[in-house]
Amino acid sequence: MTDTTSITPVTIPEKLKWLDDRYWRFGQDEMMSDFVEDLFDVDEQGQMTGEPRRDPLTGETKGLMVLGGSGSGKTAMLQRMLRKSPVLTKFKDDLTGNTLVVTVPPDATIKKLGEIILAKTGYNKVDPRSRAADLWEMARHRFSIVGIKTVIIDESHHMLLPGPGKDTRTAIQSLKHLMQSENSAALVIAGVPALRDAIMSEPSGETFRRCRVYELSKIRTGSNAARLFAMNFTMSAEKLGVKVHAEDAFVERILFAEHGQVGRSIALGKEILRDAVIRNREELAPEHAERVFRKIKGDIEMTPFHPSGWEAVKRELESIGWSQ
Repeated sequence: MTDTTSITPVTIPEKLKWLDDRYWRFGQDEMMSDFVEDLFDVDEQGQMTGEPRRDPLTGETKGLMVLGGSGSGKTAMLQRMLRKSPVLTKFKDDLTGNTLVVTVPPDATIKKLGEIILAKTGYNKVDPRSRAADLWEMARHRFSIVGIKTVIIDESHHMLLPGPGKDTRTAIQSLKHLMQSENSAALVIAGVPALRDAIMSEPSGETFRRCRVYELSKIRTGSNAARLFAMNFTMSAEKLGVKVHAEDAFVERILFAEHGQVGRSIALGKEILRDAVIRNREELAPEHAERVFRKIKGDIEMTPFHPSGWEAVKRELESIGWSQ
């Protein structure tokens, strides 16, 4: 857990802000940063620079594919990586920064995404008659003008999965050309595991070969990630003045409830602690967490936070088909 202050929050607003600001780490941040660093040149001390590594013969750059299910924490991890990087800076409206971040809308066509990218680089004079390929070529040219060296495309699966107006082949080629052209950039694409299948559908396999793959794993029972989750949850509760009893197995219940998905498990854990703070609870009980869980998930017959012992609750849930 990252704690940027040693001051113990006292008031409810202070506690809620402290909780919102906490970033619970599981070791995946370091691994992803390691993958990202491989996309760039290094200086004389071996430290990463903001200049993409290029093939000495073709001048092409490399890509990284970050995969994880919905709620796995991909977006939060990418945002934190960018905030903490000493050399990568997010491209802003005032045309400063060297890293363009784009989130693909669910219904976006490859042409629409080209328009979005151009607009983010400060270009708004798009001819509606332009083809998708023309827009992406213009975008690559804009990169050299405004100094963009890295492109991060989140929710990339939206541009590749079948749908009205979608063209998977053109979308894959557009991504490949970002790494091939004279104005090529280091490329990071993030999405659900289906993103890999879509990229691999390219007959030549060229785009997939240009990308390394980092797949975020779930938090599994007994793993080091589960131990770190327990430490984050327990230490946060202690900082907030909420007592958590080990025999209530809150960590196990939370991970089971969210099927080990990192982002969702963190969100649920924090929501449970937030509720305890607002209600001035000195200690946490399973029925308190169950109340929070039902508000999020709806009125389901039985939840992992049923007040009975955890092992008995787990067996009952597994018998009705609820598994991590």
